[in-house]
Amino acid sequence: MPETYSPEVIEHLVRPRNVGDLPEPNGLGESGDAACGDIARFSIRIEDDALRDARYKVYGCAACIAAGSALSELVNGKTLLEAARVSKEDIKDALGGPLPVGKEHALTLVLDALHKAFEDYWNREAGALLVEGYGGNGAGRGKTVVAAMSGGVDSAVTALLLKEAGYEVAAVTFRLHDGEKGSRSCCSPDTVLFARDTAHRMGLPHFTLNLKDLFQKRVMRDFVGSYERGRTPNPCVACNAHVKFHAAAFLADGLGFRHVATGHYARVAESPEGPALARPKDATKDQTYVLWPIPKELLARTVFPLGDYEKTEVRRIAEDRGLAVAYTPESQDICFIPDGNYRKFVRKQVAAEPGEVVDGSGNVLGRHAGVVDFTVGQRRGIGVSANTPLYVTEVRPRSKQVVVGRRKELEVLEVGVRDINWFLSPEEARSVQVRYNGSPVECEVEELEDGELVARLAEPVMGVAPGQSAVFYSGDGERVVAGGVVARSGS
Repeated sequence: MPETYSPEVIEHLVRPRNVGDLPEPNGLGESGDAACGDIARFSIRIEDDALRDARYKVYGCAACIAAGSALSELVNGKTLLEAARVSKEDIKDALGGPLPVGKEHALTLVLDALHKAFEDYWNREAGALLVEGYGGNGAGRGKTVVAAMSGGVDSAVTALLLKEAGYEVAAVTFRLHDGEKGSRSCCSPDTVLFARDTAHRMGLPHFTLNLKDLFQKRVMRDFVGSYERGRTPNPCVACNAHVKFHAAAFLADGLGFRHVATGHYARVAESPEGPALARPKDATKDQTYVLWPIPKELLARTVFPLGDYEKTEVRRIAEDRGLAVAYTPESQDICFIPDGNYRKFVRKQVAAEPGEVVDGSGNVLGRHAGVVDFTVGQRRGIGVSANTPLYVTEVRPRSKQVVVGRRKELEVLEVGVRDINWFLSPEEARSVQVRYNGSPVECEVEELEDGELVARLAEPVMGVAPGQSAVFYSGDGERVVAGGVVARSGS
């Protein structure tokens, strides 16, 4: 403890009245550290969707002790949703007004400790979510929805639009990796704190799910492994396939809610075959390409409010409602690689071995430091010079060779696709998109006996990389027929 505090450990324990001998806590949370002088801990017991027992300990200043006491009194005996709705403003009101200047951090500290206890509770309940994903049952009541909130303008407006449409909304933010925090200081706002504060300002309950193990297993490990195997991964697709939507459905079922929602720009269209993805109003923000892995049973309970809005309209709504996120910048990079240097990230995880740079005939043109540094279609950083620009046309991890050639050699007329997720009948597929920012190309599809799909393109496409997604669209170009992972390509 800092010398400004008493050498005695300051503790305060609150117990609700008339509770008798309750079982052990099923949620524990702690926030703060000795470096800044304050630590808050909450232990909770949740039974029958109600907070039966909330106890706290505070090591630190009197403001934190008072805030912890007020928060404990506010949430004890409340339903889980009511307790998750309690905000910093509610704590201030319970204390009779603002805290002294320089002590406002106490509100953030104790509230974060309580929410980490909620987080611990949900993680103990998660079970299969951390193993093979969670399908959910969707048996919740009426117009209820869990809205994923990332701290940006899109997810905040999503939650707001749902609330204004008459839904009962619970917000959730996912802890995916250690790198998401904007500051290492224990009292600095990070993504979770900012999203929680935004939700509370809208009067919404907020929860956090710690998905670091799941994200590491199903996204980051696959990301690194793909480059080792000479493939080009799409981590956003993997996250949608294995993490975000399953986790939101898990929380929805835990709360007795029916729907899940995200701030993606897409729509859900009904068809004789069931729900299908459809392109949004704002074609420049279309995210159907990264949403194709959503299982149909989860898509059936999914709401995409932003599908009917232009991005400019979304920002205007945030401005008009006075949301602090109205001016947040667009997210551009892979969330766990904020500096965009994926090679540096991958090399920290694997021991890359040097090899040869060769042309299509096998002639050695130079050396490289590891195949993890290369992806099909790459032009810069190849390490060899020629009279005409060279591009990576193939990565061969077994022989440690990187094959390069002229731009024309990147053109393909056939794409093999595996791991197909179907929304509509195969005969409805009329075009395919093989890059996030690419344009659909007319195609004919053929299903092979081994489950692979072959798309024969009406015109050549440049640099189709194994590991990327191939998404098929209907004749009107609006509905997603299916999506899958590029296994191979050829001329």
